[in-house]
Amino acid sequence: MTGIRKRVTVGFLSIVVLLFFSGLVSLFELNNMSGDIDSILSSNRRSIELSENLLDAIREYDRAVINYAVFRDSMYTDSCRVCYENFSSKIAQAQSEATKSAAPLFDSLQMVASQLRDVVDDLRKNRRIENLLKLDNMSGGALSFDGRTWYDRRYLPAYNAASSSIMRVMSHAQSSLSPRAERLGRNAYRAVTPVFISLVVMIVILLMFFYFIMIYALKPIVEMNKSLGDWIRYKLPFTVKSECRDELQELKEKIASVINTPKMQK
Repeated sequence: MTGIRKRVTVGFLSIVVLLFFSGLVSLFELNNMSGDIDSILSSNRRSIELSENLLDAIREYDRAVINYAVFRDSMYTDSCRVCYENFSSKIAQAQSEATKSAAPLFDSLQMVASQLRDVVDDLRKNRRIENLLKLDNMSGGALSFDGRTWYDRRYLPAYNAASSSIMRVMSHAQSSLSPRAERLGRNAYRAVTPVFISLVVMIVILLMFFYFIMIYALKPIVEMNKSLGDWIRYKLPFTVKSECRDELQELKEKIASVINTPKMQK
C-alpha cells in the first residue's frame, strides 16, 4: 500500500484509534465518577439515618422523663432506663461507623449523654427519698418534689446540650462530604477533558485531510478531466499544472501516453 491510499488509510485509522482510546479514558473516569456518586449518596443516606436514629432515641427518652418527672407516672421509671440504654446504643452504633475526625464530637456527645443520665438518676433518687418520707409520715408533704421546676432548671439544659451535640455530629457528617464532592467535580473534568482534546485533534486532522484531498487529489483530477476534455474536443495539448503525486502522477502519465501514442505512430 503506497501513496494516496496509504495516507488516507493512516489518517482514518488515526482518527479511529484516537476515538477508541479517548472513549476508554472517558469511560474509565465516568465509571470512577459513578462509583464516587454512589458512595457519596450512600454515605449521605447512612449519616442521615444514624442522625435521625439519635434524635428519635433522645426524643423518646425525653418523653419518658416528662411522664415520669412532670406527670409523676411511676410506670415510666423503667422506661427512662430502657430509653437511655437505647439512646446509648444508637450513639455507639453511629460512632462505630463515623470517621476518625468525628471522634472528638462523639466523645463530647457521650459526655453530655452521661450528664443527662446523671440528672435523671438524681431525680429517681429524690423520688425514692420522697416516697420513703411519705411512708414514714415525716415530711407532711413539706418536702414534695416539684418535677416541673426540676425539668426546666436541671433536665432541660442537659437535654438541650445533648441535642446540640447531636446536631454538631450531623453537621460534621454533612461537611465531611464536601471534599468528596470536590473530588467528584475534578473527576468530571477529567472525564470530559479527553473527549475535548480528541475533538480538537479530530478537527485539526479533518482540516488537514480536507486540504490534502483538495490540493493533492481533487484539484489534479479536475484539471486532468478538463484538459482531457479539451484534447478530445479541440485537440489542445494535455497539460496539468497542479502537482501530482503517487497514483495521480501515474494516471497523468498514462493519459499523456495514450494521447501521444497516435502522434508517435503517425
